[in-house]
This record gives sequence, C-alpha cells and structure tokens, in this order.
Amino acid sequence: MTNKEKFLALVSKEQTDTLERNRERIRNRAMLRESQKIALKVLLKLDELGWKQTDLAREMGVSAQQINKIVSGKENLTIETQIKIQTILNIPILASYYETKMKQAESIQVIVAGDVVKYEPVVASTDINSKAGSGCIIVDYNKFTEFKKAI
Repeated sequence: MTNKEKFLALVSKEQTDTLERNRERIRNRAMLRESQKIALKVLLKLDELGWKQTDLAREMGVSAQQINKIVSGKENLTIETQIKIQTILNIPILASYYETKMKQAESIQVIVAGDVVKYEPVVASTDINSKAGSGCIIVDYNKFTEFKKAI
C-alpha cells in the first residue's frame, strides 16, 4: 500500500464545511474583535456596579441568554443594542473605533537625527528641530506627507 493510499484511507469521505467555516471566521474577524472589546467593557462595568448579567437583562428588557451572548464576545450587536448598553451602563461603545485610533496616534514616535520626538496628533503643521538641525514637518494627522532632513 502506497503512502497516498494510506492517507486516503485515513481521510473521511464525507464532505465537511470546515474550509467554509474558516473562511467565514476570517471574514468576520474584525467584527469578532470589536464584539470582544464591547464584551470586556460590559463585564468591567457590571463588576464596577456590582450587577449580575440578569440585572442588565432586566434593565434592557431582554433575556439573560441574550446578555450571555453579548458578554461572550461572539454576538453581532445591532446599533439599537449597542445604544441600549451604552445608555444603561454609561460606557462608550460606539466610540471604540475612535478610542483605538487615538491610542495609536498617541503612541507614534518620530526619530529625528537620533532623537526620539513624540508625534502629537494635530492637524496643523508642526516644525520640530533637534540639536543636529534636522526638521520634521507633519502635514497630515494620518500620514507623514513630508519629512526632511537638513544636511
């Protein structure tokens, strides 16, 4: 018996949907990440308030099972549900994309002539001069459109 025949004998002849499920998971990866961030915010706030999931379910007018799906981080939340959670728990849910972008912008650093200069997220142009006389002009918040090093 050849190796190929041995392999084929081990492989199930049934059609599985594993490949399609993996593709779907990859397509939904961003949604799942966002859903997990929301779940974490909800769980932290419930803990802070001393609430149980059933308390939140009662306030939102939904079943405890629905809250369990939300805090598991696997639920695709509607805008209506996000607004309810945001209002009842007083936590920023819809602003999570903005929060992430601001944290990224705060951590950007520019190296100018060996000196590390922190990039402040501003829209206006900023001139940064180091001891070596190099300059950095930041024109756009999202990208560096011009970077010059004086010689």
